Amino acid sequence: MLVHICCSVDSHYFLSELQKVYPEETFTGYFYNPNIHPKSEHDLRLNDVKRSCEMLGVKLIVGDYDTHHWLEGVKGLELEPEKGDRCTQCFDIRLARSAAVAKEINETKFTTTLLSSPMKEQEKLYMQGDTIAKNHGLEFIKINVRANGGTQKQNELAKADNLYRQNYCGCKFALQQQRSKQNRFSLEMMSHIGAQILPGSIEERQKTFAHRDTLEREGREYVLLQRKYIVWRLLNAKIQSLSKVIPSYIIAKSQNKKDARTGPILWIKPNLFENLPRFYAMEDKKEKYQNKQYLIGVSKKDDTIFVHLHLLNLLLDTHYPSIKELAYHPPKYEDELFFRNILCGQESINPIVVVDEIFSGNICVQIQGIFQEEAVFRVVENL
Repeated sequence: MLVHICCSVDSHYFLSELQKVYPEETFTGYFYNPNIHPKSEHDLRLNDVKRSCEMLGVKLIVGDYDTHHWLEGVKGLELEPEKGDRCTQCFDIRLARSAAVAKEINETKFTTTLLSSPMKEQEKLYMQGDTIAKNHGLEFIKINVRANGGTQKQNELAKADNLYRQNYCGCKFALQQQRSKQNRFSLEMMSHIGAQILPGSIEERQKTFAHRDTLEREGREYVLLQRKYIVWRLLNAKIQSLSKVIPSYIIAKSQNKKDARTGPILWIKPNLFENLPRFYAMEDKKEKYQNKQYLIGVSKKDDTIFVHLHLLNLLLDTHYPSIKELAYHPPKYEDELFFRNILCGQESINPIVVVDEIFSGNICVQIQGIFQEEAVFRVVENL
C-alpha cells in the first residue's frame, strides 16, 4: 500500500495504526507536499518524516518540490479560508500525484495521512480519495484514526518520540491568515539578509533537530523541550544626517525609533570593563581598549547608542572592514547579545547602532522592528 505522507506528527501515529489493522501489508511512504512554504520548512518536515519512517521500518519515496505546479493549481483561491476550496484543490493535487506514483510502483491501494489531521475534513477527503482512486484503477483506503481519543494519542506519541511539531499547516496563504488572526507576524516567511540564525526561525529549528539526530546517533540521552522567548526581528532602519544616509548596522533587541532626533553626538570612551562579570575573560581586550580610540557616541536628548565598528571588532574578535561586510556576514546572534550586554546590560533594549565613521551633528534615527512571543524548541542533553 502506498501512503501519502504530509508530516511526521500525522504519519507517525497513522502508520502505526495502519500496521495494526493491516499486519500483512507492506507500506511505502510518499512525501509529496509542494504546498509547504518556505522550502526550509518543507525540508525540515521531510527530514523528520525520514526519521519517523526509519523508526517504523517504512520505505519512503520523496516527491518533487514543484511549487510552481502547486501555485498554478490553486491560482484564484489564495484568499480562501482554511478548509475551503483552496484546501480541496490542494488535496486533489497531492492525492492525484500519489495515485500516479502508486500505479508506477504497481500498488493497488493508496491512502493519506491527511486523514489523521484534526485540521482536515475527513468525509471530504474520503470522497476525493475515492474519486481519484477510481480514475487510476486503485482502491482508496479509508481509516479513521481520530476516533476513541486518537487525536490525543497521536499528540502523546509525537511528544514521546520527540517529533518536530509544526505550528501551521503548510501553505503561505493559510499561514498569513492564521498569523493575521493572531495579530502576529509570520516569522517563518522572514530571513536575515546575512543568513544569521535567529531564535524562532526555521533555520534555528533545523539546527535544533539536527542536534537531536546527532545525539540519537551517538546514543546520548536528551530531552526535547519548548520554551517561551521574546524574539526580535528588524524590519527596516535608516540612520541619516542632514546631508546623507549613514551606513549602519542595528544590534539585536534594539527598540523602535520613529524620526528620532538625537541632537549633538558626544563621542566618549567609558569604562566598559568595570562591572563585567568575572566569567568574561577579557583582560587582553581591556588593555587594547585603554590604548586606542574605541569610541561610543551618546546623546543627552535620545537613548540611541552609536558604536564605532572598531569597538565591535575588538569585543567580538572580528575583523570587519566595513558596515556592508558586517551586514552580509553578521556575527552569531548570541554574540550580538553579548555585545549588547557589555554596552548596556542584558535586559536593555536601547537602540545600538554600529557605524564606521565619527559624526557630531544632529542625527535622525528610524528603526522599525518587532518583539514577539514565540515557542522555541530546545534540545537539552541529559548528563
